[in-house]
Amino acid sequence: MTDNTNFGSDSFTKACQKILAEHPTAIGVAYKGLDCGCALICGVSAKGDPIGSLIYVSGQPAPKGQRATICLKCKKNNGLNRVVKEGISWPGDESELPDIELRLLIGRKVFGPYYVEPQ
Repeated sequence: MTDNTNFGSDSFTKACQKILAEHPTAIGVAYKGLDCGCALICGVSAKGDPIGSLIYVSGQPAPKGQRATICLKCKKNNGLNRVVKEGISWPGDESELPDIELRLLIGRKVFGPYYVEPQ
């Protein structure tokens, strides 16, 4: 999975892979990265429609053998007012990415008309 995010933790990658495995029509995973390191993610179709439900991925390290816990900031609110980065994580490597026009079309449908891909 191409990691074009700062939210490339193992738990983030595993959550993205799980979404793609459970929803074969998802061609990518839209994310909103929060100021605490957590993320909200959802599968996205080739038409830019959400697939599945919005999933919370903790940015907190998981205790050995346990699931990661929700951070205190996210416990207080859902984090949508603390978004510091958003984008789409695409499966595969650089050669497998959809064309830039399709990526931007999907990104603009998901995030609005001013969406540009993170550099």
